[in-house]
Amino acid sequence: MKNEKIIYITAGEESGDMLGSEVIRSIKKIHPDVIIRGIGGKKMAECGLEPVFRTEKLGFMGFFELIKHAFVIRKAFKTILEKIIEDKPAVILMIDFSEFHLKLAKRVKSALPDTKIIKYVSPQIWASRPKRIHDIVKYYDCLCCILPFEKKYYEKFDIDCRFVGHPLLDKYQINLDYNEFIEKFSISEVKTMISIFPGSRLQEIKKHLPVIKEFIYKIMTRGNIEIIICRSENLPINIFGKYALPETVKIISSEYQWEIMKYSDIIICKSGTSTLQTAIAQTPSIVFYKVNPISFFIAKLIVKAKYISLPNIIADKQINPELIQDDFTSRNLINEVEKLLNSNYICELRKTGLEQVSKLLGGKGAGNRVAQAVSDYMERE
Repeated sequence: MKNEKIIYITAGEESGDMLGSEVIRSIKKIHPDVIIRGIGGKKMAECGLEPVFRTEKLGFMGFFELIKHAFVIRKAFKTILEKIIEDKPAVILMIDFSEFHLKLAKRVKSALPDTKIIKYVSPQIWASRPKRIHDIVKYYDCLCCILPFEKKYYEKFDIDCRFVGHPLLDKYQINLDYNEFIEKFSISEVKTMISIFPGSRLQEIKKHLPVIKEFIYKIMTRGNIEIIICRSENLPINIFGKYALPETVKIISSEYQWEIMKYSDIIICKSGTSTLQTAIAQTPSIVFYKVNPISFFIAKLIVKAKYISLPNIIADKQINPELIQDDFTSRNLINEVEKLLNSNYICELRKTGLEQVSKLLGGKGAGNRVAQAVSDYMERE
């Protein structure tokens, strides 16, 4: 027998915690008395989640890193499954973290066939292992997709699939106008502003900063260049201190990430959600990524997508260049930056492409639409 007063929401990493917090706020407006339990972090807990396991313990990058932390993942899986079976919730919302959640959905459906399971952020079957679609449509009752082309993959299957729009659209907010921004951070109006987004995890910084440091020293010999590094608020304030960067490099908190993206002339950006932010800001970018060699080798065997950055994937063509693994060198970064510095035509062409991608992302209110999906299933007999 389902417990109509309890729902579960599970998120496996920081980005999922952010998405989950938005959904919880919206659910509480529709069903203020509902009890929400699950896996989440600080943001979800602040919105009313009763955490069974903390998201912060699950934020790993790459296949090799997942193997190293297998014990923590197994513990989380066992803990959350036991609590779900004990509470018998009416609905479970699983956010991103695809492999973990698909296995969890399978076990939940076996034990509690009447409990409805909604998946927020569709597994990327378009990038790798397309046969997963058969398990997805078997164990999930509803999919809330955030990319415009994903819904077509599920059209021939008996599953409730909804394009809810991309949640980043709700995050796009400029709090400082251009003059306020450059005054606050003492930025030159006459120099070309190049911003760098090196990642939000310590292991990403370790992989990326040696190349970025070399690039910075080389590009600054050109003159008339302003360099900004955006530091994720998840990272220590002094994270870049040991890399002996030039004193003129400005380290600015990700609290101002949208201003940095909007007002920069060029962005150098780690592959991930931030590449889509560059599309919303419509600033030409160069995408990079480097991981453990074992993780990269396994990824090459599995991932079949032509591109790794979301603007390129959505457009189905290269808008922004991608420098991945061994191609991520200071020389290649310099070459790509020089193309943009030397050609207004290339800059405008890329801005137009990014504008077109931005228009495909749907409207604001993704969290509200996911909350409505949860409510729809809570109210079904």
